[in-house]
Amino acid sequence: MLKRKKIALAGVSILLALLVSACGRPQEPAANQVNQLILTDQEMNQSLKELVHHEREDMELYGSILSKGKNKNSNLEALLDQADGHIAERRTLLEQAEAVMSRTKEQMEELRTSLDQLSFEKEENLAQAHTVLDQYEQRAASFEAFVASYRQSLDADEQLYALMRGNVEPNLVKIKRAIRERNSQYAKVAELRQQFNKQTKAFNGANAKLVQMEQAG
Repeated sequence: MLKRKKIALAGVSILLALLVSACGRPQEPAANQVNQLILTDQEMNQSLKELVHHEREDMELYGSILSKGKNKNSNLEALLDQADGHIAERRTLLEQAEAVMSRTKEQMEELRTSLDQLSFEKEENLAQAHTVLDQYEQRAASFEAFVASYRQSLDADEQLYALMRGNVEPNLVKIKRAIRERNSQYAKVAELRQQFNKQTKAFNGANAKLVQMEQAG
């Protein structure tokens, strides 16, 4: 992973002179242009890393809530308040990551047009650059599915915890149903996360190949 990151970021510092197009505007190598995606993407990756950190904490909290909830005399309010706070934090991180992806997608068509206007790139390099963008768009679609599923899992968390709040005689049937629904939603999230990671790996591989092609001249 570290090696791939080094290769990807190497494209940012490729020391190729900027050529000037017929209309007098500077032209930047394809790898440098595509690597702007990498730089933007790092913001999203940071939000996703923090999201995973909160997930680990919340899984421990979830276990504590279920364990303590078995005792009818237990007061869960403090734990449930903490869980609700974590849910809000995860929603914020998810929105931050989604906003970065949205900005990147908006730049995609402009980037494709810019690549097609390059007058000095080899055809195979341009073709590879477009392959990188294709992989990124597939990754973006995978991410959208992940985000939608993740929101449903957070909704399921909230619904479960709401059922456990302030009830003298909690409805165990509803709570058990809510637990099953919550677990089912998180299983879907795990599956979609795997797909997103797979698309990320494909994107990184295609981008690393582009950087190598540019460096080879």
